[in-house]
Amino acid sequence: CLQVDSRGSPQAEKEKKLYAIFDAFSQNNGHTTLSDARYVNALKLSLSGVTPLEYQAYQGFARVGRQFSGAGARIACQMQAIDELRHVQTQIHAMSHYNKHFNGLHDFAHMHDRVWFLSVPKSFFEDARTAGPFEFLTAISFSFEYVLTNLLFVPFMSGAAFNGDMATVTFGFSAQSDEARHMTLGLEVIKFLLEQHEDNVPIGYR
Repeated sequence: CLQVDSRGSPQAEKEKKLYAIFDAFSQNNGHTTLSDARYVNALKLSLSGVTPLEYQAYQGFARVGRQFSGAGARIACQMQAIDELRHVQTQIHAMSHYNKHFNGLHDFAHMHDRVWFLSVPKSFFEDARTAGPFEFLTAISFSFEYVLTNLLFVPFMSGAAFNGDMATVTFGFSAQSDEARHMTLGLEVIKFLLEQHEDNVPIGYR
């Protein structure tokens, strides 16, 4: 994979480090070092609430990318679709170790469609995916990626570190470095939409 993150690090290099930590956590029975076993309930919420959203984002960007005629927009959507799919996979792999020792992590996709408190994010993504391409990009690339992912990932990774869950911490840092690239796409979409109306002053780079 030739993608690079916001710090110029090749994505394959990040993946190698990420899975090395996953393996070390598993081989050393990292679940036994958790400071509070109730933390596993937070993992269940994340796996059933966030991971399916990442998968919907992957599907949405793959679809939207096919609707644009410009190469730049298509490539941007393709790269983000790859990122979102990778996030799904690494989240599942980061938490798969817990599935060997705790109940409730094995059927997260089923739970995502049936747990009542997940209806709000589920509805948000379904509305975005069934809208037009610019509505989708505004809702996901800007509203979700730019505003909400920082509120989601940063506190969760802090909680994971506090509880000794280094596998999830490592995943969070890997995903968060991708978010900088996603935020850039969201800002460019908003900039493009604003410049389409003749009453708006052209937005120039300084």
